[in-house]
Amino acid sequence: MEKYKKLNDRREVIVLKIGGRFTEEKGNLELLADEISSLEKEYRFLLIHGGGNEVSRFSELLGRKPVFRSGIRITTSEEMDTVEMILAGRVNRRIVRIFRTHGIDAVGLSGADGSIFIGESIGVVSGTATRTGNVVKVNPRLLEIMLDGGYIPVISPVSTDLKGEGLNINADSVAFHLSRVLIPETLVFISDIPGILKGDKIIAHINEKEIQREIKAGVITGGMIPKVEASGVTVRAGVGKIVIGEYKKSGDLKLLIEGNAGTVIDR
Repeated sequence: MEKYKKLNDRREVIVLKIGGRFTEEKGNLELLADEISSLEKEYRFLLIHGGGNEVSRFSELLGRKPVFRSGIRITTSEEMDTVEMILAGRVNRRIVRIFRTHGIDAVGLSGADGSIFIGESIGVVSGTATRTGNVVKVNPRLLEIMLDGGYIPVISPVSTDLKGEGLNINADSVAFHLSRVLIPETLVFISDIPGILKGDKIIAHINEKEIQREIKAGVITGGMIPKVEASGVTVRAGVGKIVIGEYKKSGDLKLLIEGNAGTVIDR
């Protein structure tokens, strides 16, 4: 599949995924907004965000204890309302407002808008039906229109199934699936860690073959395993590189995009 690129626009497309903890700090978003604004002459950005911690807190306020199985949130039909309210509403609006006050033409979207992605429920887990789902189809047309128009799409992972029912999809999964269709030059994950660690040192560069070696050696463990394995599939689809790292100060995004910080995963 060819990389998406508007005719006469030579700027690289960067897909940026930020986690829920990052979105909770106004200072983080303001720093990031300023840097994105300064980099728009070089790059076009598309941002995907999470927000699971806020969903959990609000669920608890409503008397619903969040339930996880093997690291997967078991989203009940009742909790799905909270997921939509927080992710597609509170968190998404927060990012858009801050970005726009920093001169960025941000547009807030969910996966349901323009059927950007369609999902399906993972079904019944430990006897409980869940609205947690996986992406089964991606339609990038609305995103291409937004990017071509000079806007930065800010996407929450809330989606829909073929019956029109809401779905809660992992934001990392959304980032990977969208990237395999849009084929950006770089997919950046802003993480709570500085990169993939080997002991106390960051692995600066790794490919798919080396990923499997480090998994077998017990260096890459836990929740990082599905992330790096999905990264391998995504670079094979044509994405230039995937970078995992921290954002703590102005200039960090440029370093991550250029592969001069964090861990770079490529072919």
